[in-house]
Amino acid sequence: MSDALWWLLATVALLGAELFTRAFFAVFVAIGALVAALVATSGAPVLLQGIALIGASAIGILAARPPLRRAMSRGHHRLISGAQGLVGKEAVVTARLGGINAPGKIRAQGELWTAYSDDGEPVEEGRVVMILDLDGSRYVVHEVPGP
Repeated sequence: MSDALWWLLATVALLGAELFTRAFFAVFVAIGALVAALVATSGAPVLLQGIALIGASAIGILAARPPLRRAMSRGHHRLISGAQGLVGKEAVVTARLGGINAPGKIRAQGELWTAYSDDGEPVEEGRVVMILDLDGSRYVVHEVPGP
């Protein structure tokens, strides 16, 4: 099999790999492999083909990748998950909580978390609170007025 065909197979494999990521690395190496395939068709030695692969890949990764990543994320909301994803949700107090120096426990979406009252007023067990913010590893909450 010719060198150019090997480079084209590598290009297809790398493009396939890029479909499973959003890192934008494999696509630039695939472009480098395509450039190496073009160099191979001219009958250049394998060393020159490898240099073409490395050069084209490096140019793409260093020059084109950063603005492409910025353009792809512009205007989109980033996924918020984990502890930050609970901000704005309601929770139930499971252990009395007070201000920042007297935290208690809340249950939010089935998990126990440490929390404290935003205004320093105590909130009793069983009360519903709104999660306002995440302060380090503790939530800042405010009691939801009862009926």
